[in-house]
This record gives sequence, C-alpha cells and structure tokens, in this order.
Amino acid sequence: MQPNARCTAMVFLLGVGACDLRADREPPAQFADLVVNPAECRSNSVRPVTGAPAEGLWVWEDGSALHRVAAMVGPTQVAAGQAHLTRRVETLETRPGADTIRHQSDTASVRLELVPPLSRPAAVYRVGPFVLLASYEPCTPGLSQPLIRYLRLDTSGELATDVLLQREATR
Repeated sequence: MQPNARCTAMVFLLGVGACDLRADREPPAQFADLVVNPAECRSNSVRPVTGAPAEGLWVWEDGSALHRVAAMVGPTQVAAGQAHLTRRVETLETRPGADTIRHQSDTASVRLELVPPLSRPAAVYRVGPFVLLASYEPCTPGLSQPLIRYLRLDTSGELATDVLLQREATR
C-alpha cells in the first residue's frame, strides 16, 4: 500500500486528520541503530506506542550539551460539556548560534497518527504546526522507561530536529 493510500485509509477508518505523507522516508542517522523492523527486537531498539505521552518534564541533550530539547507535558484538564481531555504542552529547543525555539499549546489533545519510519501508529500531541511529540517505548520486554520523540519541521516543511526525550521529573 502506498503512503498516500495508507494515510487515506487511516483518515477513513480512524478519523485521523493529520498524516505525514513522508512517513516512509529513511530514519535520521541517530535512529539508525534504534528503529528496527517490527519483527526484530534488539536491546537498544524502540517502537511507537498508542498510549498518550505521560505528564512530566522530558529532556534530551547532545553529548556536548550545546543542543538541548525539553518538553513539559502538563496534567489533564476536562472542560465542562466536552468529551475529550486536553493538556498544556510546551517545548523548548536551544542550540548555539540560533534563537531559542519555543512552542506551546494550552489545549493539546492526544491523537493517533502515523509516524516515520515504517508508518507505525503512535499517540501524539501536536504542539503548533511545526512540532509533534510521539510516545515511544523500549522494544525489549522488562525495560519500562517510556520515551517521547520530538519531531520539529522548519518553515519549509523539512525535518529540522528528531530526537528521543527521556523523562526527568513529574509533578
């Protein structure tokens, strides 16, 4: 099935309105050892999951601590008369020689979307038009530390940042 057909099928079957039509692209270099064929499961591999990203502070930084990404997922909120839950979600990305990139949503709600590579479904929060946070988990049974994948597009729609955040703290 072609990517456009898969996206159309997901919209029809699940009501998912936002699909990444570039979902079959090759994984970024830092994911080459992490993302594997679904039939395989190595100790260092991860996979997307359909459970919502958990509340708390999630962070990533490169080895030199010059490029950092943080995401804060707030507690769930319910508005009277509405049938869905929302959260306040904020992201912050810093790198040397560039402006700090901040995105936030006071009404983020979890959605099921196809995420690259392999076009697998994951629970995501869209934080504005350029940032997506997706739930991931270690592939190896017994490891319980969830991860959040931070995907940021630049203004031309190209992938600018793609990293896995680890949970640092909870409320």
